[in-house]
Amino acid sequence: MYRPGISLRIKTSITIIKSCLSALCLAMSAAATAVDIAPAVTANQIALQPAPVAHLNGNPVYKLTLDVLAKMAQLEKPKTGRADILDNILSNRLLAGDARERFAEEELQASRRVAFEPDVTLDNQLSGYLRTVYRKDLEAAISKLPGGRLDALIQEQGKLEEEELNSVFGPRNIVMLDYTLNPAQQTAATHVLVLRSNFAPASNINLHSVFRRQNVQGRVEFFNRNRDFIRQQAQLYLANLYVLDWARQRFGESALKDLRRAVEEKNTVQAVMNLHGIGADTDSESRLLNQLAAEVKPKEVLAYFRSHKEEFKRIVSVKARHIRLDNETRARQVAELAHQGSNFASLAQQYSTAPDAQQGGDMGLILHRGQLSWLEQLAYMQEPGKVSPPIRTAVAANEAAHWEIVLVEKRNEGYQDPASETVRYLASRALAQEKAIRQLSSLQAQLRKSAKIEINQAALLN
Repeated sequence: MYRPGISLRIKTSITIIKSCLSALCLAMSAAATAVDIAPAVTANQIALQPAPVAHLNGNPVYKLTLDVLAKMAQLEKPKTGRADILDNILSNRLLAGDARERFAEEELQASRRVAFEPDVTLDNQLSGYLRTVYRKDLEAAISKLPGGRLDALIQEQGKLEEEELNSVFGPRNIVMLDYTLNPAQQTAATHVLVLRSNFAPASNINLHSVFRRQNVQGRVEFFNRNRDFIRQQAQLYLANLYVLDWARQRFGESALKDLRRAVEEKNTVQAVMNLHGIGADTDSESRLLNQLAAEVKPKEVLAYFRSHKEEFKRIVSVKARHIRLDNETRARQVAELAHQGSNFASLAQQYSTAPDAQQGGDMGLILHRGQLSWLEQLAYMQEPGKVSPPIRTAVAANEAAHWEIVLVEKRNEGYQDPASETVRYLASRALAQEKAIRQLSSLQAQLRKSAKIEINQAALLN
């Protein structure tokens, strides 16, 4: 099932941001002459809205939603059919509605402290989709502005003086544990002008409205008083608002809201799938997986172990030799001799500085019991029959370092103890993930079965 997505990361490089803005022909200058700007689309340009492509439980799914998500899907897979995308939209709508009743918002928005706020993510995704699908139309609309540029909308750039920035972010050079604003700082930020325009949806863009649209990397730049970055982010916000206003005027408020809802539902379903272990490894933190894993019985663990035994293979012991040298250059020379086929035990007797040199560097049979030494761990990491490169030992600053060359002559493999905690954990998590996926599939089928779906075949084909 295709799930279109857009990767949005704030870059601190102004060059990268300018490149992003250029996709909409944004050549922003430090200031622009005030002019009267017409709406993105005039009233007589708004076309009659086409019939919805479907109704789900009596509620319409707009053609704009299908058009945009189908075009985005076809960029990756050109043969993706519109019917498949519509089916995806309907499934997401049903599943997202159910998820909001079963999961807490914090579970569906797990990474908010370091990522973007959900509404900001949606705005960015929506604007990005529209820019991609309707690029030529947007460029045509922008070309009708004075000079064919969006900077014609700007009337004034805020000064962002040190005193007003200090009133928001506090004094410089203090250790920050959390790059967020308290209520008083948020209020102060609303009084700091970043950009003023004669474009109604963005007549005054203040510091708070731009700050809240940042992820943690962007917020750091704000606290560091990176004025160029702040202004560029305000201009990017202006561009997004222009795109959304253009789409609202051209397709109508209802159609744009439906597209936004579909994108939000896609994000929600992706979060639900993660909670069910789909697209994530078994160690991923999930209340649902934790609960299901706790319900797994010992006999289920044993059955899983027996049917997936290869997953629990382990190294039981290794037989190895080593050569220790106090000089890296000499160590590389000796390693090269070993690679060329010289007898490893003889090289150890001739060059090694370790106490076991005369025994050919024989480390004996190393059993995996208890805590292994650094050298024993190194032996467990090597492939049998292959001479390792010289590896510097981990020593304190005032200790002399030496280099170890290791050859594993034999590796003995076995399996984890089926009664061990390792087997219990891995098996219960895997079984929980399988059960969660079955539950999700069953839920999707039930939701589709009980839903009333009407498809407008004519609108689907156009």
